[in-house]
Amino acid sequence: MAFDAASEYATLVSIASETGGHGASVGSADAVYVVVHANKILASHPLPGVTIDATEKEDGIEAFIAVDDGVVLSKQVHLCFGHLGTEGRQVITSHVSIGARARATFLAHCIFPNAVEFLHAMEGDIVVGEGAEFAYNEVHVHGPEGRISVKPVSRVVLHDRALYRGDFTLVEGRVGDLDILIDVDARGEGSRVELTSKVYGKNDDQCRVQDFVRLNGAGSTALVKAKVVLRDASSGMFHGLVEGAAAGARGHVDCTEVIQGAAKAEASPVVRVTHPEAEVTHEAAIGRIADDKIEGLMAKGLDEAQAVDVIVSGLLR
Repeated sequence: MAFDAASEYATLVSIASETGGHGASVGSADAVYVVVHANKILASHPLPGVTIDATEKEDGIEAFIAVDDGVVLSKQVHLCFGHLGTEGRQVITSHVSIGARARATFLAHCIFPNAVEFLHAMEGDIVVGEGAEFAYNEVHVHGPEGRISVKPVSRVVLHDRALYRGDFTLVEGRVGDLDILIDVDARGEGSRVELTSKVYGKNDDQCRVQDFVRLNGAGSTALVKAKVVLRDASSGMFHGLVEGAAAGARGHVDCTEVIQGAAKAEASPVVRVTHPEAEVTHEAAIGRIADDKIEGLMAKGLDEAQAVDVIVSGLLR
């Protein structure tokens, strides 16, 4: 399967647009974006107040992205990483700095529609400055067959009154072998963390989600939520840890896993308090889709797999 840079660019942007993204912003003069196929930077567009320094590496790229103090971006920054081939590897190393009082939302599309044997790894360091607000939404699009290894790691540091919202979604196509780790150091006073993960495993997919938050700042807060649906012979494990280590720290971990068929699930929400004035709670549930809901949709003409997909799409919305 051969592509030239123009078709790679057009295909990646088209898929991003079709999967809840804002592909239309790519190419716009008033939008910040980066488009990468394999280790090739196909497009990169900064704006005043936003710096992008990206370098092609042997098997991926390394990028430094900085939003200056006080800059408020009205449009999402669109990062589009992908590969249209069937095998290979792509390693993305990123360093993101959000200046004091800045506001920005990043949307990262990771697109691998034809991958059969592929490794997609991401190593990200994120620093959110004093009083800044930053949202990072990562959406994966995989093919219905094959197996891809996805290894995203994010390390986040929050300063005083900073807000970080992280949303990871992998519900399109096969998950493959997923091992995601998000580690947040909410060291700033009054800093806030919101993490959400949504994963839909099928066939023999393996899904491992690890969300760790350390509330080291006085009055810092965290909400960690995971929704994992597993069917066929897939397996999943959620490990969420919130540590209250400062006066007034408040945190909550909430995990819901749904299994069908021979799928297996494990949930391990851990709460740790190391300061007498901190409070952290958790809840976890593992269950299955009620038969009457599936039968109700099958009565309307859907087969069982289609009925499960409809119900799951609602659960993962």
